[in-house]
Amino acid sequence: MTPQEIFSIIQAQYKNITEIPYPQGPHAAPAHEGKPYRDAHLYLQCPSELWLEFANFLKNEEKLSFDYLTFVTALDYAKINPQEPIRIEIVYHLYSFKHRHTLVVKISLNRENPILSSVIQVWKASDWQEREVYDMFGVKFEGHPNCSRILMWEGFPGWPLRKDYAHIPDRYDD
Repeated sequence: MTPQEIFSIIQAQYKNITEIPYPQGPHAAPAHEGKPYRDAHLYLQCPSELWLEFANFLKNEEKLSFDYLTFVTALDYAKINPQEPIRIEIVYHLYSFKHRHTLVVKISLNRENPILSSVIQVWKASDWQEREVYDMFGVKFEGHPNCSRILMWEGFPGWPLRKDYAHIPDRYDD
């Protein structure tokens, strides 16, 4: 199934899910420089309030069957572009073993209080991955049975992968 066919199935059900267009670069640049690169998969932007419902649709819709969560990560857009809003973006990579197609879903969150519905009841593989995003970026996943630190110790100050994180020297420093 092509990315366009996948998107048409999704658009029939969810009008406010949008496709993230392929980035454009200078046309005269050689293939190895100057051109932005992205896999030929479908990239979508999903509103945070729809995420849990949309995740269930992606997994249970027979024509899509995204039954495997490859990984979850986050991006901190604190200091990237002054024209863009400050936000944290959660990125879910999904795969369908039945149809052999891939999908990337991005969800933008308010950076001051990032909260998103957990999809642990949809894909069990999100358990530790959502915990890692919580631990490194401070995103709280509602409905997660154990949204606690997994890499850093309890009481660790701050979120280490946020752009504004400042290390506080402690007894573990050389």
